[in-house]
Amino acid sequence: MKILWAARALDKVKAITKPPKIHSRTYGLQFFTESFQNIQLTGCVLCLHAFYYNPVVFRLATRNPDYFAGPLDAAPEAQMTIRPTHLSITTLLALVLAVFSTLTHAQTESRVYQLNNRTAADVAIQVQELYQQAPVSVTARGQQLVVRGQPELLDEIGMLVQSIDVPPVQMRISVRYRQDIGGKESGGGVTVSGNRAGANVERRTISTNSSTERQLVVQDGQSAHITSGNVRTLPFAIQGGRNPAAILQQVETRSGFVVSPQAISDQAVELSIMSFEADPAAIPGYETEALMTTRRVEPGQWVSLGGTSTSSSQQQDGITYRVTGNRSENQSVDLKVDILP
Repeated sequence: MKILWAARALDKVKAITKPPKIHSRTYGLQFFTESFQNIQLTGCVLCLHAFYYNPVVFRLATRNPDYFAGPLDAAPEAQMTIRPTHLSITTLLALVLAVFSTLTHAQTESRVYQLNNRTAADVAIQVQELYQQAPVSVTARGQQLVVRGQPELLDEIGMLVQSIDVPPVQMRISVRYRQDIGGKESGGGVTVSGNRAGANVERRTISTNSSTERQLVVQDGQSAHITSGNVRTLPFAIQGGRNPAAILQQVETRSGFVVSPQAISDQAVELSIMSFEADPAAIPGYETEALMTTRRVEPGQWVSLGGTSTSSSQQQDGITYRVTGNRSENQSVDLKVDILP
């Protein structure tokens, strides 16, 4: 009979009760003062687990309004009902964080790029300079470049490596020395021998032309030393990375030119030219005068780097003779750059 009576009361409870409101410790003292959520029968004892008890509904269900009159007895039951809810939220947050961490870790991968024409160390330096602020790790292993990062960055770096890993441009530098020497000499005199007197006139022209051509094959960006004269020690400047040119070592070279060609396109080559002249009277090694310039030329055309021109004249007079003459000497240096296939 009690079970049947409890079932009828349960129907009335379901019709009257409303969904539970927000659970918190603030509502603990009012836990059994507004409405029921469910009714559980265990054996012959009627156990009521309720949120926000309503007295009218309580009398309909139990006929005993004083059963849950003590608010202190209801608080532990409320806490027991609320704790699993907080535990579920904490577990859910932990799972979300774990999944997010797994997805983030899955977005990072490593790729290996095989280089055929450039060294991995040189390519690694260029990639690191371009991606300093990006979360990318670059390691050089022989001819292999190992890069770790996000797939989008790895795709971009892969295209960059393909553009860098190309055979360097080979260029043939031809240097031509030309020397022209010319002069004129004329003179005349009077000779007396016995009762005879004579006069003679002499005129002579001197012309000498010489040309010497040398060739040297270099790679794009390398320097060719065009030297002549005495050997001197030249402080050699090398540019590295983002730092400006710095003196790193000393190499022995001669007075002349240092030419560094760089291919801009198939129809243009940029020449960085440094002309230097050592003073033989100065202390060897540091007293060197230099002049730097940059020119852009077409491949296969001769370009004049510079030259020297000297001239002299002389005259000799005597009682019976007079000789005059002049002499000139011209030297020039021409340069031609050809791009090799």
